[in-house]
Parts: sequence; C-alpha cells; structure tokens
Amino acid sequence: MKPRHGLGAVVLGASLGLISSCQTAPTQETAISEAKIGDVLVISDDTQVRLSQPFRPGTPNGLYDGAVTTMSESGQDQHFEVNAVCSMPDLPGWPSYDNIYGKPIASPSDAGSSGGETKWQSLLRFDGTVSAEGPEASPEWAERLAQNLCRKGDFDDTNSNGQENQKLTLDGQSLDVNNKPTAK
Repeated sequence: MKPRHGLGAVVLGASLGLISSCQTAPTQETAISEAKIGDVLVISDDTQVRLSQPFRPGTPNGLYDGAVTTMSESGQDQHFEVNAVCSMPDLPGWPSYDNIYGKPIASPSDAGSSGGETKWQSLLRFDGTVSAEGPEASPEWAERLAQNLCRKGDFDDTNSNGQENQKLTLDGQSLDVNNKPTAK
C-alpha cells in the first residue's frame, strides 16, 4: 500500500502561504507630505517607522510633536515623540544642518504633552557628517527619518530649479501627437 501524502502536502502548503502572506511587510516608504496615519515613513534594517500622530508644523520650518511607532521583525513596538527643524544650505542666519530630536513615549497620544526632556538628538550637517548631541544615542532610523521630514535625499520633491514639482493640469499649453506646442 502506498502512503498518502497528497492531502497533507496541500494543507501544509496552504498554511505556509497564509502565514507568509500575513507577515508581508510594506517595501515602500511614504514621503511625509503624502503620509497618513499608519503609513511607513522609514524602513531601516528590520525596523519600520510608521506615522502614528501627525506632526504640527512650526515656524518657520519645523515639524513638532509628531509621533512615530517603530515595529521590528521581533514584534516589539515602541512609540516616540519626534521633532525636526529643517534648514537650507547657504541661507543667511540659519544653521548648516538639519536637527532631529525625540524621546520614547508610552502612547502616540502623549506626543506634545510635555516639553523638553529630549533623550536623543542628531544634527545632519550639510557636509554629510552626522553628530549625536543628546544624552542618549539616536535610534538607527533617525537619520533616514530626518531626510524624510526635511524632504532631503531620496525624499527631495523639488526639481533642479528649487521649485516644487508642478501638478499636471488641463490648463495652458498642451502638446499634440507630434510634440508641437499648441495654444488654447
């Protein structure tokens, strides 16, 4: 008599497929300008950094009291209040670095509830160096998050003229099929 492995193999294969589909991680980061609660802002090694409370815009170019939740492959979730002050190269009176700082919090709703007491801080200098300035080491994902929040590096959404990318509209000139400009 032959052993019957067919049904067991089908059940095992279906179970493994279901388990692996539940553990599929997003492979794309979302720019802060497009992000909604729950979106992945940064993927760094085995950690995803998700937006858990929107940032409050600050004057003149800061993002304050936002909350992110880190999720590692080990299943450990941690919440952080994060603030970023973004600068621009060669802007008179402004520092030559971007500044990101934060602290662990118990819940995303705790972001912004108490001032000060920053636990970590990184300065991302425009010469490419990064310096830790806080009492504790910055999380390994902080530099990448600063790039997202300050719209630098892979998150730069400006064109070569320093202007925001223009949205496509149906107004103004258009091109015909021969790529010749046509007026309305």
